Amino acid sequence: MASLPHYDQHAARLVEQYESLAFEAVHDSLLDLLPPAGATILDVGAGSGRDAAWLADRGYEVVAVEPSAAMLAHARVLHPCSRIHWVADCLPDLAQVGRLGLSFDLILLSAVWMHIPPGQRHRALRKLATLLAPKGRIAISLRLGTADAERGMFAVSLPELVGMAQQFGLRIVHTHNSADRLGRSEVSWTSVVLGLPDDGLGALPLLRHLILVDSKASTYKIALLRVLARIADSAAGLARHEDESVVVPLGLVSLFWLRMFKPLIEHALPQMPASRLGTGPGFVTHSFLELRPVTAVELRIGSTFSGPTAKHLHRSLSEISELIRNMPANYLRWPSSDEPIFKVARRRMVATPDPLQIDAAFLWSLGEFRIPMELWQAMSHYNVWIEPVLVAEWVRLIASYDGGARPDIGPLANSLLAWVDPARDTSFARAAVERMRADGKPVYCVWSGARLLDQYDIDHCFPFSAWPCGDAWNLMPASKQINMQKSDRLVTQAALERASDSIATWWHSAFLEQEDGKRRQFFLEASQTLPILTSSPAPADVIDAMQMHRIRLANDQGLRPWEPPVAGTRTTVSRRAAIDAVP
Repeated sequence: MASLPHYDQHAARLVEQYESLAFEAVHDSLLDLLPPAGATILDVGAGSGRDAAWLADRGYEVVAVEPSAAMLAHARVLHPCSRIHWVADCLPDLAQVGRLGLSFDLILLSAVWMHIPPGQRHRALRKLATLLAPKGRIAISLRLGTADAERGMFAVSLPELVGMAQQFGLRIVHTHNSADRLGRSEVSWTSVVLGLPDDGLGALPLLRHLILVDSKASTYKIALLRVLARIADSAAGLARHEDESVVVPLGLVSLFWLRMFKPLIEHALPQMPASRLGTGPGFVTHSFLELRPVTAVELRIGSTFSGPTAKHLHRSLSEISELIRNMPANYLRWPSSDEPIFKVARRRMVATPDPLQIDAAFLWSLGEFRIPMELWQAMSHYNVWIEPVLVAEWVRLIASYDGGARPDIGPLANSLLAWVDPARDTSFARAAVERMRADGKPVYCVWSGARLLDQYDIDHCFPFSAWPCGDAWNLMPASKQINMQKSDRLVTQAALERASDSIATWWHSAFLEQEDGKRRQFFLEASQTLPILTSSPAPADVIDAMQMHRIRLANDQGLRPWEPPVAGTRTTVSRRAAIDAVP
């Protein structure tokens, strides 16, 4: 369902036509089936934005997808609302929507299904099913009558849709027939609501089996699963979504592996039974050992290395990628099958760049790691529960391999498996505040607007306890009182919208106006952790991506909302203009 020329050429007329009809008139049979206010809705083929605006006005968070650039431009102007998140995307792949990491309580396809060629409908419906939250619904309106070839239409039918729905565990919840609301006698409509009573994919039981039941000769399997869970949760911006799987850079898998194992190896914690300790972990090579001066927290996107350190890092990551392919990825298999769950395509190591910067190009240069879509989605949505189980099992294995020789090995292993050091991650933001103050520049609390003097905090916009991220974009100066009030609660969408200008001003002064290295680091980190950022993002794009990620955290973890003091309101259109205009 690529952008259709007819809709680009006649956007103004079509927008006027769509806006002439009320949501209640077009979707009267859907009104009693809507989820509770606050739910997340995906509007595919949003057109003029009429339906998205109606839903947003009633308290829903709406991701509005439209392939026509002209229609999307009209919709943005007609319906500026912070609860509507506009995305240029299309079926059957919805690649950009997939990168958001969201699941939806309702997916609406109003007058869309007939634009999908019959050969692509199976893939389209599968994609929609994977985006549904448990007990979610898909509402599709079928246009019955002669197809309009000029508008890129194909014939549709209820039996065809029902037959495909059954293949994905979707059931018919409701159907309704109606005449055409524009009075065309040759056209009629059937509204169909499909339901998914649970996730229908079996990913969580499979993960439980792999973590708790599957045989293990070392910590490698648990380590790989935790690496993938961390990538799904904190580095989804580097993922590439395909039909039935998600592909991530093999270099990123190897980097996270190195970052997790490094403190464990340096503290001599066993990673396999005593009977195998003679050989030691296969990835602990000369290059690995030469990286001892590098701290684990430095092994992150944007870091730069040169000379022998760059060569040792490159070789170690290459050696780790080979071990991952041959060992845990090879032996993590589907139950009662010899088929590996994960597919690894490793590339031959090339000459080490000097300096070596850990960025997307470098990480992809080591190869590709393919994850089944259902496992990726489970790890994305439920990592807050999955990762603690993985860490606990890893600690249990280490303790069992130790055989009681070190009574404190459990607590030590648990502390060494912590992903980041919060104090380290806030220090550079604090240094930026002190630099600005030394230069005579005022620094303000992004939430209240109050000027900060000697006493202030560096606040994680998204609470660290729920989502440990120390990237520059997630660190904000705040008054101590405000930060104490916020605690581990999640800022509301409206509050994030109101604070967007203040946040952008802080980013510019603290990071973006500095040398190119700091600016590049800022956007590299944002592109790794936040969804659907462009190759050359602007601060307003980062704000938009933050708003979408906030929805994901709210949905997946049920965090308590927090509303700071209200300093004023802005519309989405004026906000983007103001942010991009910040010098």
